[in-house]
Amino acid sequence: MVDGSSNRRVKNPKTNAQTLQRVLVKAVGMLYAMLKFICNHSFEGVSNGFQCMNKFRKVNLKYLRERAATLQSSGQSLYQFYQFMPLQSDKWTPFAAIISQGHLPSVSVGIDAEGGHKAYVNAPSRTYADFVNTWGLQRGDQVTFVTVQKRQGKYEVGYARIVLNPRNADGSGAPMTTEIVDSQGEFPCSDWKNQLNFSTFEFDTDHYNFVLGRGGDVVAAGIIVSRKDRSGGWFRSNCQLVLNEAALGSDLCSLAQAVESSYAAYEIDMESEFYLNNAGVTGTGSTSDVTPDGGSGGVTPGQPSYNTSATINGVSQSIASGSVNATAPITSVAVSGSNLGEVEFTAKVDGAGDAISPASHDANGATFTGLSVEAGHNLVVYHGGTVWFTITAQASGDPNE
Repeated sequence: MVDGSSNRRVKNPKTNAQTLQRVLVKAVGMLYAMLKFICNHSFEGVSNGFQCMNKFRKVNLKYLRERAATLQSSGQSLYQFYQFMPLQSDKWTPFAAIISQGHLPSVSVGIDAEGGHKAYVNAPSRTYADFVNTWGLQRGDQVTFVTVQKRQGKYEVGYARIVLNPRNADGSGAPMTTEIVDSQGEFPCSDWKNQLNFSTFEFDTDHYNFVLGRGGDVVAAGIIVSRKDRSGGWFRSNCQLVLNEAALGSDLCSLAQAVESSYAAYEIDMESEFYLNNAGVTGTGSTSDVTPDGGSGGVTPGQPSYNTSATINGVSQSIASGSVNATAPITSVAVSGSNLGEVEFTAKVDGAGDAISPASHDANGATFTGLSVEAGHNLVVYHGGTVWFTITAQASGDPNE
């Protein structure tokens, strides 16, 4: 009997593709362990716990793979695929991580690369009403601030949360700094459940600076907006962390170098409530929003929702009937809705031939540009592989237009 074991050849487990895949999977897994405190309930329309964990891993793996592919296709080294790795700590996270998704208005965050590396959010003036109007928020919304800060050579994750419900009757002219946090950095909410306070929350010219916890250089930051609906469910906003590479200093390293190092996953003990919910008794949210289960006339959060109009050649037209006429040539088509980031959009001339992909595509819709559909031809638009509507190109002055 011939022993064939000597003829077996084990495949190389360290090809570039396999190594990159292991690196990305490990990066996302360690990131989730670090941010589980909020990311196990931060995806709107997804069940808390296991389902949120899977959603977190899916969207961040997709982002990291696309980022790596972009760098490689442009001839750049993956050394530019930065993340921060605490050298003396078990806490770390990739940059630009997607930590929440939903349909509420997003609040953009920046980080000052100089002068203390503070995070900030823009607002034209310092009043409560201006802050709310700038970002499309409303009374009762809960705003959760998230930072990773470098303090005495170590990295710390910080959370703080406020409820947009001022103490006076109106609040339209109330300064955010006095309505939200007092001069000692404490909150006026008697039943505050937060573990950390702002060490800085101040208005500076046209924006608010904020630093959490015990202070330090802000390395990454983001803001999640939450809103309680009439059934007791919670809506979320999209939030992707921004990174301040300047604050990383000598800790800046490549993705592979960071992830292939061995660190124990950092776990935070969970509170009895979910952190993104119930900052205080005033955080009751709106009573007029649709219910998360897609109640009468409502939209299920997290699920795609398509508008019944499209912008064709720069003009908004109804597509409710499934067909529409437009003056030839058709050069651009923009469709819109909510939670459309993972929906596949394509178009075909006369419903045949090669599929046309949108020039741009995000959670709010997709735009086809550079088209040239002449009179007598149709442009069929698809979403998720299904025909959505058809545009008939007609000559100028056609009575059927």
